[in-house]
Amino acid sequence: MTSNSEQTQNRVAAAHRTALTLVIALAMSIVIYTGVGLLILNLRDTGAQVEPPYAFYAAAAVLAIGSILVRRAQLHRMKLEVVAATRGVEGLIKHLLNATILAAAIAEVIGALALVVVFFGGDQNDVIRLGVVALAVSLYNYPRRWAWQRAADYFSATNVGAGAGKLGL
Repeated sequence: MTSNSEQTQNRVAAAHRTALTLVIALAMSIVIYTGVGLLILNLRDTGAQVEPPYAFYAAAAVLAIGSILVRRAQLHRMKLEVVAATRGVEGLIKHLLNATILAAAIAEVIGALALVVVFFGGDQNDVIRLGVVALAVSLYNYPRRWAWQRAADYFSATNVGAGAGKLGL
């Protein structure tokens, strides 16, 4: 292995560890939101639910689809080519990290809906459903190191010297 290849591999590994840590932390907070929502429901007197919280389900569906679309748009080959050409491999790795964080943050918002639905008349099933959707979106956005490494290797080989000193971008 060359020194440049090892550097790229180390950068990808460091960025992947950061992304992995953040995705796991956000997934754990989704579990905590769901648990707190269930705890609140168990502690308070629950009356009859007047109307199912369809607005929360619609918001969760829009956010889940939005998260998938954002991830697909940010990790599209053409987008990655533009990022690698303008910012180099280091910029590409940062872009992969930022795209993962953005998609995981959207899953976090769905997890927060699992807690908020409690205060708007939701029941135990609503909290669990929203929590499961949030975890599913979080799992879908789980960073795959081999894909990151493959993209970094490909673009470092095709863009030798590109982006390193171009206008500081």
